[in-house]
Amino acid sequence: MNHTLTSEIAPRADGLRRLLAWADRADQIARIIENWKRRQQTRRQLAAADFHILQDIGISEAERDLEVNKYFWED
Repeated sequence: MNHTLTSEIAPRADGLRRLLAWADRADQIARIIENWKRRQQTRRQLAAADFHILQDIGISEAERDLEVNKYFWED
C-alpha cells in the first residue's frame, strides 16, 4: 500500500516542480519586460529634456543623444 501511495505522489510532485519552474521563468520574463518599458519611458523623457534640464542632471546633449538612441534592451 505504501508503494502505491509513493507512486501516485511522485508524478504530482514532479509536475508541481515543473509548474513552479515555469512560473519562475514567467516572473523573470515579466521583470525583464517591465525593465524594458521603464528604459523606453525614461529615454523618451530624456529626449524631451531641454538644455537647462540636462545641465541640472549633469549630462551633455551629446551624452543624451547617445542614451536616447539606444535600443530598449540596451543597458
